[in-house]
Amino acid sequence: MFRYILLATLLIFSSVTTYTAQAHAQQASSDDEHVMPASDDRWTHWPWRLAQPFPWSDIQGTWKVEQEDYVSYFVFKVVQQKNGVKQVQVKQIDGEQCRTIATGVGVEKGTLVYAQMTSKAGKIYRLNLTAFRRSDSPQPPLEGSVYTESVMVLSMGELSQVNLDDMVHMQIVKVSDHLDQKACLADVKN
Repeated sequence: MFRYILLATLLIFSSVTTYTAQAHAQQASSDDEHVMPASDDRWTHWPWRLAQPFPWSDIQGTWKVEQEDYVSYFVFKVVQQKNGVKQVQVKQIDGEQCRTIATGVGVEKGTLVYAQMTSKAGKIYRLNLTAFRRSDSPQPPLEGSVYTESVMVLSMGELSQVNLDDMVHMQIVKVSDHLDQKACLADVKN
């Protein structure tokens, strides 16, 4: 009798474990689906040679990017190392569910900030942030809730994509000086 109870317990435990693992895998793949836009059919020739020095004084806060049905928020927090080097901690928030889907750290190299991101599902990808003068933007500058001096362009791509032409480029606008997802939650309510 004890053997049957033990066998039944093992079968139930195995079924629950398998179901939990499948649910976690489905959630993880769902997270990765919203990390980057599916495609970029709005090709814009950004004048990369006219990139401005990175605007460290403007970057900290919550920023929003929209492209067709893709909406994502990025929370940037500036951290200065003991040796004076500035880094930016990046948190990506899904625009539909307002939850963190990826995190990473960015460093300045020339006029760009390069960040390596890791999604909750383990996908690794890259972000680049580039600043342009408003007068140099090939598109009308988008206006966020918080005014910034520069037009900011967020470039996203697979980790293996080192050429800017292969990445997806989108204007990103500052929506809050706060370092949380309140801006996302407010947009979802509306």
